[in-house]
Amino acid sequence: MSAIQATGGELTRVEDSEAIGPIPKELAILFVVAGVGGVLLPGPIGTPFLIIGAVALWPQLLEAADRGIRERFPRAHHCGVRQVKRFVADLERRYP
Repeated sequence: MSAIQATGGELTRVEDSEAIGPIPKELAILFVVAGVGGVLLPGPIGTPFLIIGAVALWPQLLEAADRGIRERFPRAHHCGVRQVKRFVADLERRYP
């Protein structure tokens, strides 16, 4: 997926392997449910799902939240995106 990056006052399109892209509303609700269930279980396993689902339900916040988390917590962002992509790939494989 490509993203737009500003460098030196010029906008350029770059490939972003960590970009998730637009998320359908049904999948966002599923992420919120999985996130709440994951938060109730021990460990931080549900936090990425809860964040992605909540932000996907309000698309105007998606860019700002993604950029803020990516800049402040790059390792956590990378791990969370990887976990969400695995979940989506598993869903697509099971329910084509």
